[in-house]
Amino acid sequence: MKHRITLITELESEMYKQGYSLSHFSKISGINRGILSATLNGNPPKIMSITQLDSMAKALGKPESWLYELFIEQCFSEENKANWRRVRALLLRCIELNRDDLIGDILNLLMEDPTHVAHVFNLAEELVEQNQTVVAMPFYECVIENERNYHSERLAISHYRLFRARISPIIENNLRLAMVFHPFRNRLPDHFRLEALLELANIYYTVQDWNMLITSADELNLLSNIIYKQECKRRKKNIANSAPIFTRPLVTYYAQSHLMKFVALEHMEKYDEARPYLKEFSDLSWFEGLDDLGKEHVEKFKIYARFNELNLELLTGHTDKLVDYFELLKANPSEALPSLLIISKAANKYDMKIDHILAYFDDIIYPNDILDYIHQARFLRDHYQNIPIGISRYINIYYQLALYQCNRNVYDEKLEKILLALETSVEKYNRGRIMDCLELFKKLREMPRENKE
Repeated sequence: MKHRITLITELESEMYKQGYSLSHFSKISGINRGILSATLNGNPPKIMSITQLDSMAKALGKPESWLYELFIEQCFSEENKANWRRVRALLLRCIELNRDDLIGDILNLLMEDPTHVAHVFNLAEELVEQNQTVVAMPFYECVIENERNYHSERLAISHYRLFRARISPIIENNLRLAMVFHPFRNRLPDHFRLEALLELANIYYTVQDWNMLITSADELNLLSNIIYKQECKRRKKNIANSAPIFTRPLVTYYAQSHLMKFVALEHMEKYDEARPYLKEFSDLSWFEGLDDLGKEHVEKFKIYARFNELNLELLTGHTDKLVDYFELLKANPSEALPSLLIISKAANKYDMKIDHILAYFDDIIYPNDILDYIHQARFLRDHYQNIPIGISRYINIYYQLALYQCNRNVYDEKLEKILLALETSVEKYNRGRIMDCLELFKKLREMPRENKE
């Protein structure tokens, strides 16, 4: 009874100091007199709720979360077996008051009984549904640390939630997150697994791990095909769909699986192997069950296929296609960054002159306050849903442009900006590219001064 009496003693002491009788305090606190009497004077005392404690604290002019530490002790005292409904209300109140310290204490005490792992997980999922993903993170961490079944779905989902929430512009950090999460991807429900494979693929793209990108693309393709066949059968039999809704149209995952494999093979310079994958996403009008958003995405992938077809042409030496590429790019300026990367790469490979194209997209390549644009991700937020990919593309295109200037023996103010942006961006976001850049930096800065404009 020690902890319970301590909490009650504190309340009674404060009521006495302020001169409140039980009847008067019942009126100002809004707590029924009988309930208040049973809570303070009962033998044993009636168990108090966090709402009642808040009402008493307010009536006594005390700050929010007053006596919460003692209330937690009461919840987990030897006489009381922790009641989840009561503890849940306490956790939600601690969330409202940003008492992260108390949340950690409560979760540690809860885990003395492993049956509460399921309760903690369900509360975390509720918080995510309420767009409180960041708040839910300690709860998922608790599940991961205390879930005894390594193969459980809730453990996989907890890893997935942490993985998604912690992705940042720091590309190396994202790779570490991917390595931790990767073993759990196949234990996820399908709608989560589709998104997880896509996110893993994006990370492998930014670190240029083409083999792992191909692995993720193949897994995504297999899964999207299985789900597509199931969906076709369901519609044919007119069975209502009770499965969770996918984050994106199913056709997007299917198309992305082929696009990502194409991109990996393209970067590996396996152009003949890459070419057949263009057909797989160039025309997806046959895909059943397309809604308006799905049809919109089909049209986007048709454009992506056209760009990537021209990528292959340029990278395999068909430099006459540069005119067509430039016209397509002017009609679709949102594709400037990935396209300029390929154009500059081909220019370096086949000694093409692309100054007129670079000048046309000058504002995109050299935005005002270039470092702020990249480091604060201002441009990227406006143009890319996936900021790490946008940063990776900027790093790659600046590398190719610096090489382009080096090949032409031109060192001007714009190149100085490129080098500064490249150097600081690699240092901040993707240290794995440092060795790629060191030799280039040295070569450029050792150019004869007469070539420096």
